[in-house]
Amino acid sequence: MKTRTILSGLMFLPLFCAIAIPVLAQTPKPAAPSHQTSADLAARKQLAAYMADFKSNPDDTLRGKIIALAQTIRPAPAIPEEAREHYVMAATFMESAKDATGFGRAVEQYKAALLIAPWWDDAYEKLATAQKAADHYDDAVASLNLYLLFKPADARDAQDEIYKLKALKQAAADDQARKQQEEQQKQMEAQQRQAEEQRRQREEQQRQAEEQQRQREEQQRAYEASPEGIAARKRQDEQQLVARLNGARFTCGSYRAIEVQGSQLVLWTLFTDGGWKSGPPLTLDGLEASWSNLCLTSPGQGHDYTFRAVISSDGNSIDVHGGLGACGSVLTYRLNGGGDCNQWCEVGRPVTTNGGFYCAP
Repeated sequence: MKTRTILSGLMFLPLFCAIAIPVLAQTPKPAAPSHQTSADLAARKQLAAYMADFKSNPDDTLRGKIIALAQTIRPAPAIPEEAREHYVMAATFMESAKDATGFGRAVEQYKAALLIAPWWDDAYEKLATAQKAADHYDDAVASLNLYLLFKPADARDAQDEIYKLKALKQAAADDQARKQQEEQQKQMEAQQRQAEEQRRQREEQQRQAEEQQRQREEQQRAYEASPEGIAARKRQDEQQLVARLNGARFTCGSYRAIEVQGSQLVLWTLFTDGGWKSGPPLTLDGLEASWSNLCLTSPGQGHDYTFRAVISSDGNSIDVHGGLGACGSVLTYRLNGGGDCNQWCEVGRPVTTNGGFYCAP
């Protein structure tokens, strides 16, 4: 019985195959529509062109076009290995960062990754987090807005995060303004202290200068009242008077004259031969000059006599002291003419004899 059943089955097998095989051959395999394939190829070609421009000029307008185009490509464009390297480095910096500088390193690495793969949605979210940690609040808002191009469904959470970023930015700005104000206040107070110290120093210097001036004046008064000071003042007055009289001519009668030449006196005499002759210059000591002269009382007889010329304190006359015995008196020479010469020892003109004066009785 069993044998007949098997044989019967074998008899129907060729018939089944003859029917089934043609049916299977006639069923077509599913294939992708031709219009989707060409659109995908066109999109990828356009993406490559965008990326070539983006590398030379990575502006946000072109970035937005790349993001929009990448979302139409299925499967999505692959993430290049170089971009993933920067991404992993950025994540590592985020884990170890302790200040804005550390978070700034992460920001730079995320940016580097997005320059290579600007369609990487997760990198924008991570970049915004790093920028927030680095206190780059405006940049973080911009990164979140780019992230929303990929995930519009997260708009509520992203918008709330943007509000938080704005609040943090305002707080940081207020903090910075307060610190600047405090620093300016400190600088102003320091400048005021410095100005006050400078004023105090000037006052002290002024006080010291006044004290030194007072001491100098006191010393000057003491010196002027001392014998040395009085003598110095007298010498100064005399020197000034002599300097003022330089070149002045004093006369006594019509045949005697004295000229002031610098710090010397020159005596002139009009002799009987009609010529004016001068004696040797006499050096002044203050307002005085002394000299000796031989005066003959008769031919071959005479004596040496000492004479002393004194300029008056007003500079208007010169008195010559000396003479012959009891006849000796004062002979006065006047500035600009005049003078009394008749009260001396002789009454006429002196004559020369052997280089001396002959005093006629």
